[in-house]
Amino acid sequence: MLPTIFKQNCKKLIALLFISGAGLMTGSVHANENATVQQTLETGLESALDKAAQFGNAGIVLHKGNIIAQTQKGVLFKGSNEPTSPTNKWHIGSITKPMTATMIGRLAAKGTLDLQVTIAELLPNELTKIDPSWHSVKLIDLLQHVSGAPANFDIDEMNERSFVDQAALSTARHDAVMGVLAKPLANNPREKFEYSNIGYTIAGTIAAKITGVPYEELMRQELLDPLGMTSAGFGAPALGNPQGHETKLFLFTNPVSPEGEVSDNSPIIAPAGTLHMTIEDLAKFGQMHLEAANGSSDFLPTSITQQLHTPSTTAEGKENYAAGWARFPLPSTGDELHLFHNGSNTLWYALLLVSPETETVIALTTNVGTIMRSEGEFIKLADEILSEIKKAEQ
Repeated sequence: MLPTIFKQNCKKLIALLFISGAGLMTGSVHANENATVQQTLETGLESALDKAAQFGNAGIVLHKGNIIAQTQKGVLFKGSNEPTSPTNKWHIGSITKPMTATMIGRLAAKGTLDLQVTIAELLPNELTKIDPSWHSVKLIDLLQHVSGAPANFDIDEMNERSFVDQAALSTARHDAVMGVLAKPLANNPREKFEYSNIGYTIAGTIAAKITGVPYEELMRQELLDPLGMTSAGFGAPALGNPQGHETKLFLFTNPVSPEGEVSDNSPIIAPAGTLHMTIEDLAKFGQMHLEAANGSSDFLPTSITQQLHTPSTTAEGKENYAAGWARFPLPSTGDELHLFHNGSNTLWYALLLVSPETETVIALTTNVGTIMRSEGEFIKLADEILSEIKKAEQ
């Protein structure tokens, strides 16, 4: 199975791949707007089932902190008669990356880490094991995909999926990271954008090393629990939830049991893309970043938000990738650069879009990895929703 995939959406929308703990509020003062957006979401998700060969999907729209539309369509998996439900958990793939970046941002806000500090400064006791080409790589470089790190681990690491406990997993992840750091970089730091699951795994491992807390536990302490994202977990969602689907020989698509070894990528790359959660919990994360972007969040200080939301100079105007977020416009909102990330482990697809200007969060998920078709349908649907919200506000 291929690792998590992402390709940047740019200005012309060449789309290929790519609050608090108290629950979200429902309702809005604009009842007509709500009804219109709800109908658009219903129609769009129903259409995506057909046009993107999806078996099940879900969507939610927040406006000014309120849920104004939410629905789900289809079934849990191919051949199932059980419909999807609002409490289903969905694999979100690389949307884990902005969550990992946020966790690290929280540690930076506390003074535990510094986004501008280099690997040489962060891992002084490991320097004899690290190739000198890595020494000047900054933590922010890893989160912006400009560190020079290669895209993915070797097949041996990617095939490691079973660990007896958290300690064994943390050790395997550390060993995999140190194996990469021992080799010279192919590109100089900040010279080239290269989307990298390894970069995020290194960043998550550094955070664990500095704090003495395993990455998975750090995510719960710094992000998931404080935001009330209680449904979140790592790996494929358990039985009773939607199941991902694998296509073989470009013809045969079948569900993949979460109890099988190939139901997700290796947990070694958890910092890059193995989280699952409900659609509402995904929206909570987007809402927090919307508030942070507009300067109204107590969760992330402005100085950290700016570092996470600002594209690197290497990627600015091209990939336009910040630290866990791509920035790109949509036709309905002119030049506004939305916060965007998508995710797929090739068995699922998810998209999260945050529009600070319109105060809107849109999250869309499906249990099949028809990445190009699903993204095309979801981007089109998000643009229609933003257009309707803007019209209602005029």
